[in-house]
Amino acid sequence: MKCLKPLLLVMVLALLASCAGFKPGISDDDTMTIIENLNSGQAEVLIDSSALPFIFDSEILASESQLRLLWTGLIKAGYLLDAPVIQQQRPVQAGDAALFSESWEIKTYFKNILSEEDVFVEINASGRKVYMILRSEKKGRVSIMAWKGVKA
Repeated sequence: MKCLKPLLLVMVLALLASCAGFKPGISDDDTMTIIENLNSGQAEVLIDSSALPFIFDSEILASESQLRLLWTGLIKAGYLLDAPVIQQQRPVQAGDAALFSESWEIKTYFKNILSEEDVFVEINASGRKVYMILRSEKKGRVSIMAWKGVKA
């Protein structure tokens, strides 16, 4: 019994330590929150939620000032995603790079920065289709890694 107590203590400590880095994943609510932030004009929230480097369409944005121009510009232009429906949500794959661009920069980004833990999301919304790559961070934070809008 004396040997069992230290072993149990070690197991409990190991379990608690693993929970500290737990990344919960991406839910439909996480995805819809990003769209709600866009539709309600919350550029600052979108800027803070966007990771650097960031893919927009076929370009790689490398600075916060570029993210600011992107999100404030889309909002000022009246870009909305009405009646959004999540079509698919799955682990990102290397082949997804081609949806953004065939350039070596985008392929390299997908190979070196993204992982299978990141999530590819396809949204249909009133004649628009949006591709997003999302990353689950520690403590439930979700980062937007990539965004591409196309006509449905």
